Amino acid sequence: MAVNMSPSSGQAAQAESEVLAKQLEFVLKMNSAFLGFLGIIGALLTWFFKNNLEDAKKVASQMVREGLDQHIQERVQEEFRYWEMSARTERVVGQTLVNYYLPDGIEEPREFFLVKQRGFRPPIFCSRLEEVRRASDDVDVVILDVQNWKDPAGHRVVQLTDRGWLVPESEALVKEQIDLLRSMLSDAVVLVVYVRGIVAYLNDAKFERFYVLPANNQVTLLGHAVNGAYVAYADRIASQRS
Repeated sequence: MAVNMSPSSGQAAQAESEVLAKQLEFVLKMNSAFLGFLGIIGALLTWFFKNNLEDAKKVASQMVREGLDQHIQERVQEEFRYWEMSARTERVVGQTLVNYYLPDGIEEPREFFLVKQRGFRPPIFCSRLEEVRRASDDVDVVILDVQNWKDPAGHRVVQLTDRGWLVPESEALVKEQIDLLRSMLSDAVVLVVYVRGIVAYLNDAKFERFYVLPANNQVTLLGHAVNGAYVAYADRIASQRS
């Protein structure tokens, strides 16, 4: 049985096909436009974030650099202040003349070599009071070494009690040496008494008017010699201003 289609039915189908084709074309165009728009937005976002990332890197680098520069500057200033203080200390020490007096000394003791290595002006070793007197014109510090003081038989002159005080005979001998030195030295000279014991005489009230420092070991000997250099320097400055 044959089916006959009317002309109106064929025309309707053709019209629907054309409409569908146009709709599909429109959708494809819109999709392409949308993808293009997304591409543009993506490019813009990439540019924006890239530039902001570069800016962020620059800001971060600048902050790190400024922080590092400040840290380095503070460190350099701290080191310079330390160096300046050390240089000032050594300058005072280098200008200080020390006389090292060991009564009846035959050989220079080890402590004298320690003093020589500390950086003072070349110290003068003396074994007699007359030598101290001759070298006392521009002296700043005098070290009286009774720790290494020995008699002609080679025995130590200074003896101690069980409690570390000088025995009466030793106390009298050390007192005599201190008085003789103080009588020939100016009041501005610092006297360091080196002995591994306690000299009762140094507690006398009259020593409040003089620069006298006890040293009972090698460390305090060098330390008080340097302290004495400061005291002598300050005394000179005060005398010049008065």
